[in-house]
Amino acid sequence: MTLASLHTLVHARQQLLRTLGIALLPLALAACDSGSSTGGNNSPEAPVVTPPVTEEPTPEPPRNTAYLNNKAGDVIKVRIDELHPTQAAIGYDQVYYKLGRWQGDLDRSTWANNPKQQLDYLNRTIGKKFDDYCEDMGGTERAQKFLTIAEVQAARLDQPTTYLCKDPLGSQTENLKTVVVGWDGNLYLTDGHHTFSSLREISDGGPKLPVWVKVSANYSDIREASAFWERMSKEKLVWLRDGQNQAITVEQLPTRVGLASEKEAGGMQEDRYRSLVYFTRDIAYNNGNLPEYAEFLWGDWLRRQASEGQLTKLDEYLMAPPATPAQILAASTLNKALKPGGSDDSYAAAVRDAALKMTALSDTDLVFEDRDAATLGRIVLEADAASDSVTKKARDTLEELPRDDIKSDGSPRGAGKLWFAVNYRNCGKPAAGTCWGW
Repeated sequence: MTLASLHTLVHARQQLLRTLGIALLPLALAACDSGSSTGGNNSPEAPVVTPPVTEEPTPEPPRNTAYLNNKAGDVIKVRIDELHPTQAAIGYDQVYYKLGRWQGDLDRSTWANNPKQQLDYLNRTIGKKFDDYCEDMGGTERAQKFLTIAEVQAARLDQPTTYLCKDPLGSQTENLKTVVVGWDGNLYLTDGHHTFSSLREISDGGPKLPVWVKVSANYSDIREASAFWERMSKEKLVWLRDGQNQAITVEQLPTRVGLASEKEAGGMQEDRYRSLVYFTRDIAYNNGNLPEYAEFLWGDWLRRQASEGQLTKLDEYLMAPPATPAQILAASTLNKALKPGGSDDSYAAAVRDAALKMTALSDTDLVFEDRDAATLGRIVLEADAASDSVTKKARDTLEELPRDDIKSDGSPRGAGKLWFAVNYRNCGKPAAGTCWGW
């Protein structure tokens, strides 16, 4: 190695050491400063300060703003799928009665050779659907009956130009069903679960069908669900029992009106005693000006009578297959002395026996909590009553429940509610070749 090379190598080594010294200087200074003010070097490290976490406020659930400004007495047009149930169950046979009657058979051969009688039959059945819709939606009634069979064939609830009500829909408020505007801005139905369930099930109705309702209260100023339902319970505007009359929570209420279905979740359960009470209407009680859920209160009372052995249980009557339609629809009667006659085990017999228990109460007898029989519309039946009396009307109503729709002379007549309900439950929509019998 030459002397020049040796000098170059020494110079490079000195340069490297200077560079390393500069790089290590901060670490050395940090090590010197790590001790205490007295020169110790075992003090703990300075604490790490974490900035405080500011919790974001819990956002309120989204509200339906469409009805927040509606007040009690307002009439509003809505869709059926906007209505939230405040009860878990309905009487399926009441809905089946409507579905059976509203769907008269356009191709029925019974009066095929008599167009006048055929039209009469269709006005009594399909026409009844439009009568009921006009009445329940505040339009009073149909402006006129169908004048031709072609008019019947064309008429649909979801096509308003195909029929006409006497008054504008929503204008006559006495028959409108009622809703409460809830804590979330949604509409909670307090009357009309059976009406809107029937309209939802019919082929020209459905969840999008327009309907008119009246606001009975607006509780949207109550911003918590629990407080809202507490208010509803206090006002007796919710019925928290299932189809077996067992207590439920508000979380268990159905999400829609209409029959329960495997094809669509959220429907309403069946309450057989609620159906029974419906058929005692105008026999054991009048339906006008009753408190909310009055029929459920009667149903609760009838259940208790049956459980205590004071009334025959429904399972002991012939109300469904394997009993035959003839057995189910056998007539039961009350004679002028109010002595039972006819069948003792048919559906009509169950109605008769329940009605006799209901009418045997005094006006002041309590039916449910503080609700007495008079408050719930109880009818007083009297032996040997006059032919124009309430009692005679009740006896006639009972006798008509299971009758068919053909008079002895072969002309059409209004059939009984039970006849429609039982046939629809067992046979489906009225049609030839089914168990409807034509």
